[in-house]
Amino acid sequence: MSQTYLVNDIYASVQGEGAMTGVPMALLRLHGCPVGCPFCDTKETWLVRDEDERARIADALGANSLYAVMSAAQISEYIATKYGRHNPEERTHIITRQSGPLWVLITGGEPGLQPLGELVHVLHAAGYQAAVETSGTADGVLEAGLDWVCVSPKMGMPGGRLVLPEVVAIADELKMVIGKESDFARLEQLLAASSLKPGAVISLQPVSQSPAATRLCMDKALQTGWRLSVQVHKYLNIK
Repeated sequence: MSQTYLVNDIYASVQGEGAMTGVPMALLRLHGCPVGCPFCDTKETWLVRDEDERARIADALGANSLYAVMSAAQISEYIATKYGRHNPEERTHIITRQSGPLWVLITGGEPGLQPLGELVHVLHAAGYQAAVETSGTADGVLEAGLDWVCVSPKMGMPGGRLVLPEVVAIADELKMVIGKESDFARLEQLLAASSLKPGAVISLQPVSQSPAATRLCMDKALQTGWRLSVQVHKYLNIK
């Protein structure tokens, strides 16, 4: 039987944070997350309740707690129909003609709760590149063939889940949400206990656009050479 996925939302936007800021993407938001980050801005995706399931993704779209159960093929077909089809042979090349986003960003919720390999395979076959943003606490991202892995490590959260070293090890980007000085110590402890890929980007993201946290992140970026990740989409008032 094919793998199915709990899908909360699908829409096109421009990536607003991290190393891929400015890249147009089809955003695929999967449903369900046990991590419990207090600062989460998609808390509606946390709980998987039978009463919130809908038969069609069209009836679940938007910032709400609704979701639809979809196969990888159904997800790919929906994205390709709505945002454009691509030649798989051109997947990694710059295309000058009007063709829609070349990237699909798989996010959540926590997307790693669901095995992503089949979904990524189908998206590749449709000509898309696949990125993921994960808390690093679930292993569904491993051996999935993803083109870009952003791990935003969530340590010491109410859900009590641990960041998995094997997930950190495949990160192309480690994006740490920073609210106070002690968060830097958590990041440094994680780095000391982990093996990062050569060339992995470390991004510092101020929590909830806090001016004080932004100043902290800027100061640390200047000290270390790490990047500042500003949530541009919130300043632009886009999803």
